[in-house]
Amino acid sequence: MPEENKEYLKHQFTAISTPISVNNDEAKKRRTFDAEVYSGGLIDNHWYWGRTGVVIDLEGLKLKPKTGLVEDHFGGTRVGVATSYDVNGGFKAKGHFLSNPRATEIVQDIDEEYPFQMSWWADPESIEEIAPGKTVSVNGQTFTGPLHVFRNVRVHEITICGVGADTQTTIEAFSGKSNPNPTKEETDVTELEQAKAAQKQAEKERDDALADLKKFKASKREDDIKALETTLNKQFNAEEKTSYTNMDDSAFAFMSQQLKQFSGQQSAPPAGHQQQQTNAVPSHLQHLFSHQATGGQGGQQGQGGDQGSALDQAFNKFAASQEQK
Repeated sequence: MPEENKEYLKHQFTAISTPISVNNDEAKKRRTFDAEVYSGGLIDNHWYWGRTGVVIDLEGLKLKPKTGLVEDHFGGTRVGVATSYDVNGGFKAKGHFLSNPRATEIVQDIDEEYPFQMSWWADPESIEEIAPGKTVSVNGQTFTGPLHVFRNVRVHEITICGVGADTQTTIEAFSGKSNPNPTKEETDVTELEQAKAAQKQAEKERDDALADLKKFKASKREDDIKALETTLNKQFNAEEKTSYTNMDDSAFAFMSQQLKQFSGQQSAPPAGHQQQQTNAVPSHLQHLFSHQATGGQGGQQGQGGDQGSALDQAFNKFAASQEQK
C-alpha cells in the first residue's frame, strides 16, 4: 500500500476492462494508441476507497488539448501523448507513442501481447457521498450506495500500467502486424495481391526486354548502313537512311546483297539501257535510287559514273523484285 503522505494517490484509478489498441501512423511513421481509460462504471477495488467504490462523473470532465501518457503515474517515464477524447458513456483517449527507448520497449511488449492496463489521475472539485441504500444516476447508469461520486473532474494524466489494482483489467493490443491465423478471405486477398504483383513484374520484365531488343536492332541497323556506305564508297542522304532504317530485315538484307554484288561492275550498259531501267523504277521508289544512279557525284564521268550505272542496275533489280511481291 502507498505511503500515508501520498494523499494524491487516492485520485488514481485503474480502469476496468480497458483495451488499448496500437496502430501505425503512416503519415509520420509513429505508433498510435486507442485506449479505454474508464468504462463509466463502479470502481470497487481501489486501495483507498475500498469495496464501497467510486463512480467518476464524466459530465463536466475537464481535459487538456494534449494529455501526457506516462508509465506508472507520478514520476513515471513519458511514453506518449493523448490528443483526442471520447466521453460518451466512458472515457476513451487516442494519441501516439513517443520515440524514446522506454516507449519503444512498451510498444514492443504490446506487440508481443503483454496485458498492460490503463489508469488515470482524476482530480475532483467535489466528492459526493451516497448513503447505503440510496441510488444515484451517473454516466447513464444507476448505482446504489454506499459509494462516492467524483464531480467536475480534472484529468492531469493517463497512465499505462504493468499491473493495476483491478486484477480483472485487460488490454488488447493491435499493432498492424500480419495476422498469424488469417481467415480464408484474408488468405485469398493476399494471394490475389501476390498474383497481381507477380504479373505486374512479369509485364515490366517483358517490356524491358522488348525495349532492349528494339534498341539493339536499331543500333545494328545503323551499323549495317554505315558498313554498306563504306563498301559502296557512297554517302547516303537523310531520306535514304530513313528508308533503309524502316525496311524489315529481309528487305534490307536483299537490298544490301544486290548493291554489294553489283558494286564492283565497271562496264557501262548498252546505249539506251540505263534509261530503260531507270524508267522501270516505280515512282514511289525513285527517291531510293536517284542518288545511286548518279554515283553520288552530281553526274561526274569516269569510274564513278560506271559504278553508278552498276548500282543503278542493282536498285532497279531490287525495285522490280519488290513490285513482283
